[in-house]
Amino acid sequence: MTTIQHIAAYKKPLDAFDVVVVGSGPSGATVARTLAEQGKAVLILEFGGLPSPGAALTPHQATFTKAVTYTEQMDGNPWTACCVGGGMQFYSAITFRYRAADLRASQFLESDMAIDWPIEIQELNEHYAYIEALLGIEHMGDYPLSARATRIAAAMSSLGYHPHPMPLAILPPQHPHGCGYCAACDSRCCPMGAKASVITRSIINDDGLPGSITVLYGCLVKRILQESEGQASGVECYIPFSSQRLRIPVAKVVCCSNAIQSSALLLRSRSSFAPRGIGNEHDLVGRGLSLKVSGYSIGSNRRWLKEADLAAPHRGAPATVYTDDFYQAPDMPTRFGGLIYEVASPVPEENIGHLRIHYLAGDEPWSHNRITLEDKEDEFGIPILRFQYRNTANDEARLAYLTARADEILREAGAVTIRHDRPMHRKGASHLHGTARAGVDPARSVVDPLGKVHGYDNVYVMDASVMNFAGNWNPTHTIMANARRMALALR
Repeated sequence: MTTIQHIAAYKKPLDAFDVVVVGSGPSGATVARTLAEQGKAVLILEFGGLPSPGAALTPHQATFTKAVTYTEQMDGNPWTACCVGGGMQFYSAITFRYRAADLRASQFLESDMAIDWPIEIQELNEHYAYIEALLGIEHMGDYPLSARATRIAAAMSSLGYHPHPMPLAILPPQHPHGCGYCAACDSRCCPMGAKASVITRSIINDDGLPGSITVLYGCLVKRILQESEGQASGVECYIPFSSQRLRIPVAKVVCCSNAIQSSALLLRSRSSFAPRGIGNEHDLVGRGLSLKVSGYSIGSNRRWLKEADLAAPHRGAPATVYTDDFYQAPDMPTRFGGLIYEVASPVPEENIGHLRIHYLAGDEPWSHNRITLEDKEDEFGIPILRFQYRNTANDEARLAYLTARADEILREAGAVTIRHDRPMHRKGASHLHGTARAGVDPARSVVDPLGKVHGYDNVYVMDASVMNFAGNWNPTHTIMANARRMALALR
């Protein structure tokens, strides 16, 4: 049985583990499970606590100190969620596989960094299948269309577009343990276990595995320690609960705390052996920050307030229909577009009388988009982060194209007025990618194709930091499949 415990209450030796994984979200959990399957004793260190079923996202975003952004204010969000299970506990459960074009985006987009992944899409396929089985999502596509999605799908078809049921990692309502339509489930920890997550699918449960998994939370990893060239010797941690500082020896350390926190940890890990931080000899750690571009179009019609299906609050899966007609389109700027899908507001009542469409596309990964460390420290003694991020003309043109298509669909559905809500993605939160790029050339990448930091024998990054292009889909499924691929190669 996996031990999940606050680190202050853990009394066993901390030097008995084969691998230390920093972060317990979808990548860290996948890495830990894969290694436990191989007989390894794995320690996961997590800052946030254990979320309760039914928990809301906001309290689990409040733990980390915010980052400085282009506003010169500390209003950036360098996390998705800070808790055991990570952001997957609260995600929308959209579960796409990436396409070959996502790994070869250089044929469409521009950058001064490597855009293409150092692997082929075929190398992910078997791992997608493993993750899908692990999450128990053989029912993907069986979730019924919502009333609002039915309207949007009809409008798409009327315009000649092709609507599809959304692949969801949620057991459908007709399943014995399926969705109970208890709330608008985006940004909520499913209280029924219908939505697949690290916890509801027991990914970090080591029962029956030859190895073991121990999860200690309440522990902030400040830096990776070195006592020799190219070798990590331990991690230095801070325990806010007891104001204690702790050194934990490591044989191997795998960074899986998200594309901002993992690179921040590498940057903080300065020593005489790595004066610019681990893996940062060529000033690449933190560069290529990719946050995707996205927006919402919300259509309204007073008549809808008198129609039973649209006058009711939304409950259940937030997104049940999509079209990929604009993923690659000849009239799209750069010919490389993105995804358009129905999405409900997380607040059920905010959907009354409205249809809401989300559009999403991977952004161009330029080196000027990056995270850096400020001289000032937060209350935990951690240097404050700064985001430097701006979108390119290509990013803006692709977003404008997707906005126009979404508006067209809403008008066809009967919307009289349309307003736009462009989330402040430049301030972080979810869909964080690309700050420890993968490749074979140490002068152009931080890690090799298997996640090992160039020049180091025992330091790895296996989260979305290694995704050279963010992809045009929701990323959780791919983050897990890629983590599995890399962890299988760790010996």
